[in-house]
Amino acid sequence: MIDRFRLPGRPATAVCTALLLCLYGGTPTLAQTADATEQSAAADDVVLDRIRAVVNEGVVLDSDLRSAISFFKQQARSNRQNLPPDDVLANRVLEELINQEIRRQHARSTGISIDAASTNRAIEQIARNNNMDSLQFRETLANQGFDYDLFRQNIERELLLQRLIEREVQPRIRVSQQEIDDYVESIRNDAEEQQRYRIQHILIAVPPTADSAATDEAEQRARDVLQRLQNGDDFAEVAATSSDGARALQGGDLGWRTLQELPDFLADALGNMSAGELSEPLRSANGFHVIRLADKQSGDQSQLSEVLARHIFIAGDATDTEQRLREVRQQVIEGASFEALAAEISEDPNSADKGGELPWFSEGQLPAEMEDMANTLEKDEISPPFRTQFGWHLMQLLDRRTREIDEETLRNQAADALRQGKVEQEIERWSRQLRDESFVELRP
Repeated sequence: MIDRFRLPGRPATAVCTALLLCLYGGTPTLAQTADATEQSAAADDVVLDRIRAVVNEGVVLDSDLRSAISFFKQQARSNRQNLPPDDVLANRVLEELINQEIRRQHARSTGISIDAASTNRAIEQIARNNNMDSLQFRETLANQGFDYDLFRQNIERELLLQRLIEREVQPRIRVSQQEIDDYVESIRNDAEEQQRYRIQHILIAVPPTADSAATDEAEQRARDVLQRLQNGDDFAEVAATSSDGARALQGGDLGWRTLQELPDFLADALGNMSAGELSEPLRSANGFHVIRLADKQSGDQSQLSEVLARHIFIAGDATDTEQRLREVRQQVIEGASFEALAAEISEDPNSADKGGELPWFSEGQLPAEMEDMANTLEKDEISPPFRTQFGWHLMQLLDRRTREIDEETLRNQAADALRQGKVEQEIERWSRQLRDESFVELRP
């Protein structure tokens, strides 16, 4: 479930990156590190840590990297996600830690900080999004092998990044009334514009100051990547090893998008692609892009499809949980009350006392596994037991409905979608600029 949480104030389509970026611990200054190492050597003649990267006046330590890799692997196991080889993963995570240290220093220099109360509120919201209270959420993290203190530090860094984006990136974004008018008109009247696209993405970054030789080299890298994909290499693995995009370690998956939410160069390419097809390298201000259209679906965006369901949730991944829920399912089929069983055994504190009933939900409001299962069920049908990141579920579909989205809501959604697409592009440029302006030295 946790990979679907959203922090307060984030757009509904944004995926929180705190766990995925694996940011750990305070980063000491060079002077602090030197003092600690000297004291340790004088006392025990043993060096307890070493510097992996010098970043302006700060450092990334080997212990930071080890913790980050360990935490990321635990997250990947919980999400059943494939990871690149250890050496590639280490390089990727180190690069992300460097970028996060750059942003941390930049935030400090501009007076941006996060207080404990803000972090507490964010964690409480995450727990609610995962149908848990704060204590249950903390216990579930521990049962899944996650260190709560590291998790909390990750959330604090995610909030810090959010504040930076709000101050330095979002003010640059402008969405005109004409753009909103065009968006609304297209989704009301153009069947192609109503389609949604599931996109996988690889970016080969090119700095704005790159000369022609560096640009040519990047283009060749993009063509080499395309050749590997055409030869049958797995897209997610290639993205994890080769992409400079923010979602590289998540296989380059950008999720579902409409054409209006994408920059023109991507929208133009997707309009002519079939599911499963790869693009030629596409040039933008950020570099060269290779995309794969994983899937596409039609749908009237002026209509909102919602689902009403109830579930029984058991946290964790005990070996007997699946069989236990199979037995519960059989009891219901034979006439037992789903509501009574949910009240008795479900560990979802938000729905157990309501007979397991969840609020009406639309796409993106529940973990993907729950939405996918709901979409396969007929009315009153009971699912087999299925797993999400934090436990096992038994679901019964109660009802479906479709309702018209009013004009004001539709225009607000259009503005949010257009703004989010522009923000993502601007974040790439902003991050690259911060990196180019920083001193970074890698240590063996």
